[in-house]
This record gives sequence, C-alpha cells and structure tokens, in this order.
Amino acid sequence: MKILLVTVFIAILAFATISYAADAAVRKANAADAEALQKKFDTFTENTPCTPNQTACIKGAFAKCTVVQENGKFVNKFSIQPCNGANLQCFVLPLVNSRGTSLVCTTKADRDARIEQAKKNL
Repeated sequence: MKILLVTVFIAILAFATISYAADAAVRKANAADAEALQKKFDTFTENTPCTPNQTACIKGAFAKCTVVQENGKFVNKFSIQPCNGANLQCFVLPLVNSRGTSLVCTTKADRDARIEQAKKNL
C-alpha cells in the first residue's frame, strides 16, 4: 500500500512539473503574440482594410470592422469606440490560462505589467 501511495505521489508531482512548464511556455508565447499584435495595430487607421467583425486597437481606441455604405457602395471599415475612463486605452493583453490574446481598455502601466508578468511567468 505504501509503495502505491508513493508511486501516486511521484506521478502527481511529475504531472504538476510538466503542467507548470507548459503553462510558462504558453504565457511567454502569449506575451510575444500580444506585443506583435500591438505593434501591428500601431500601423492601423480607420481606413485599414478589414473583414467584418475583425477587432483591433486603433489609436488607443477599440475598433470593430463593419460594413458601411460610402458613395453608394458597401465597404468594410473600422468603427472606432473610445475607451471610457481617464487614462484608459485599448491594448492587446496576453491570456493567462490558455493560448491567445485579448483586447481590453486599460492603462499603459497595467498593460506593461501584465506583459512582464507573462514573460516571467508570475
């Protein structure tokens, strides 16, 4: 019985170590993706070509691609929605528990801290 308990305990520790390493890799990858996407968005304007429902951060505001009518034609164009609140801007943040990124309104200091935490797996 003792051998079985020790074996189970060792298996649990090994799984926890593997999971922690995988989580760290995901967080670091998410941080890199968030920085790359933010850099890409820094080049966007309201007139950047887009596909319907695509989202972006443009000039610190949340943007969603919609179909609008311009000069009798239907075109895809970003609709800009400023963030509500003092010092809030749209930024790309890394997800914590799964692969990916999200767009949120937050402060630059908060964004920078979250990116660093993800890079260091804190």
